[in-house]
Amino acid sequence: DQPTKRLTDHTTNRPHDQPTTRLTDHTTNRPNDQPTTRLTDHTTNRPHDQPTTRPTDQPTNRPNDQPTNRPNDQTMSPIFNLPNSSNPPAIPRGVADFFGAAAVVRREAETALRDLARGWAYVEVIPPTFEYAETLAAEAGDQLAEELYRFLDRDGRALALRPDLTIPTARMAGSKLYDQPLPQRFFYVGPAFRYEEPQAGRQREFWQAGIELIGARSNDADAEVLAFAAQSLKTLAIPEYRFTLGHLGYFRGLVEHLKLEPGDLRELQAVLDRKSYGNLAALLARLKLDVEDRRTLTGLLDLSDTRSADALVRADALARNQKMADAVAGLREVIIRLNHYGVLDQFDIDLADVRGMDYYTGITFKAYTPHMGFSIVNGGRYDNLVGHFGPSRPAVGCAFYLDRILLARQRQSGADAEPASDLLISACECGDYAQLAQQARDQGLVVAMALGPEPANATTPIIKCNCDDSITLISANNQMILPASSWLQTIIDRFTLK
Repeated sequence: DQPTKRLTDHTTNRPHDQPTTRLTDHTTNRPNDQPTTRLTDHTTNRPHDQPTTRPTDQPTNRPNDQPTNRPNDQTMSPIFNLPNSSNPPAIPRGVADFFGAAAVVRREAETALRDLARGWAYVEVIPPTFEYAETLAAEAGDQLAEELYRFLDRDGRALALRPDLTIPTARMAGSKLYDQPLPQRFFYVGPAFRYEEPQAGRQREFWQAGIELIGARSNDADAEVLAFAAQSLKTLAIPEYRFTLGHLGYFRGLVEHLKLEPGDLRELQAVLDRKSYGNLAALLARLKLDVEDRRTLTGLLDLSDTRSADALVRADALARNQKMADAVAGLREVIIRLNHYGVLDQFDIDLADVRGMDYYTGITFKAYTPHMGFSIVNGGRYDNLVGHFGPSRPAVGCAFYLDRILLARQRQSGADAEPASDLLISACECGDYAQLAQQARDQGLVVAMALGPEPANATTPIIKCNCDDSITLISANNQMILPASSWLQTIIDRFTLK
């Protein structure tokens, strides 16, 4: 019965860093292989699995035989004293309730991406919401590791809520699906959690969808993921957006050539992230680089967010070693394939976007949209991640931030309509109303039973069975009698419901 403690930097070590064993029956075993059992009498077991027992022959003593007050007496525990409170219950910062149109459009977006992914042969995976903290922190990068939601279970093991779905998917591929044919294509959608300062489009609980293409190290694989990302934003009806495309090999080749110290590297990444020529000039003066190296670093900022056709020509001219030249050559091949997919016009070159991409090894890309200060899609190649959980596998993928995407669409296109019924059907004595409702639902209409007073300004047509092979249609403007044999088609045509 120890309380849960929040960990700031502690993780639970397993002997010799042994991975979690895969169980073929898909159950999670407790120590000594004892399964966790659910008690049907809803009692909580105490330590050593001894149930809390109440003697059946001993009455519960209450002073003066006072009865226990129920909620109907408007008294509750002070912790949950909701009936007597004038303030509604709050939810933590960084989370949100979704209802009405907000819930509908969210599920529609998930479904649209799921259907699109299935058409591209991506199979859905559903990783757990929390895992061992050491598994997530080890591969998350410093910043992401600091933002983990950590907690202890009752056995003292450190757990954490997933900060994204790429790492859990890579873990599954490396530890459980390593013997399956390659390449493997995975799709996922669900909530992720990061302890960061909440703001519009950036909450502590956020919805992420994405794809991961594992086991293919080629320009064709890179182009497939990029084309899927472009098609996805089109499917989600985002009016305006642009992709930036880079290659981390170009920057890493430059860093190897310059032999920068870790502190200087971090400062350079921050300067490039701010796109600041003034700060870059100050850094170059302190580093005392030669003329060619200074020219390359200054030119790197010129290769940011450019639609110029000669961007890669200039990048090639600035290359200081073979690694940088190879990165440019790889981008050229990917661009050729993006043209094959018909999406090249959506991409700009950006070789200066290098911050917060610790585990990427090749191409990197992001999507931006007006009126949104954050990227709505992130992706790239990460050939070293899966190997931390099993056999080494090349991989490339991307993640869609659904909260930001839906907020951007709302800002550009206006608020979404609240969900409403297509028809209201009133009950009748003969009982045919139930069949009428089912006939309409079979045609894809949304039908509600008229169970109470309807708003005076309601625009939803109301259907009443007259119990004599005729139907009464009541709309906002008039009322008419329709034959029972053709009522539904008449209404569909009249109100354009399908």
